[in-house]
Amino acid sequence: MSDPHSSPRPTRVRSDIAHNARVWNHWPGGKDNYPVDRAVGDRVTSMYPSIGEVARADRAFLGRVVRHLAGDVEAGQFLDIGTGLPTADNTHEVAQHTAPAARIVYVDNDPIVPTHARALIISSPEGATEYIEADAPNPEEILRGIEPVLDLKKPVARRSRPSSAGTRQHYLNINYTAAGLLIEKVTGHTYESEVGRRILRPL
Repeated sequence: MSDPHSSPRPTRVRSDIAHNARVWNHWPGGKDNYPVDRAVGDRVTSMYPSIGEVARADRAFLGRVVRHLAGDVEAGQFLDIGTGLPTADNTHEVAQHTAPAARIVYVDNDPIVPTHARALIISSPEGATEYIEADAPNPEEILRGIEPVLDLKKPVARRSRPSSAGTRQHYLNINYTAAGLLIEKVTGHTYESEVGRRILRPL
């Protein structure tokens, strides 16, 4: 598992340059942002006045889904790809508030995320929360990184978002590949087998 404390990539947070995750943090009223982020956020709001409502609705929806999975469904494991840190009401906060023993792994390849992760990703004593530096187009790397924390023989709730630079088809291809690798890991059947095709067919 990669260690964000020893990452060779630059992790110094630039407070003079806006970052999309911190701008998004500003819209719903979060505190993990700088004046430059608020300035950009307010500029966008002047052109798109409902963006704050959209941001709050997005976080509220995530919260409802995570609470449902952690509570009603009793899904104790979460994989969050493309964390969007820093933001408010993060996956681990909601999940472990509902189920303290929940285990969460965040995955991102943004070089500033490890710095925020050290401050924001604090696990409950009963559960586990980890961050790994990896890229969505490399699902094998993600699977290697999450295994020490998540038991892939048990259900894992996965949340992911496409890169703003990627196409929808590219995003679907990444998810299809990741799903295929998970199928092989959990069932022992390849994604090309009849079992694999039946599971992947709805995708």
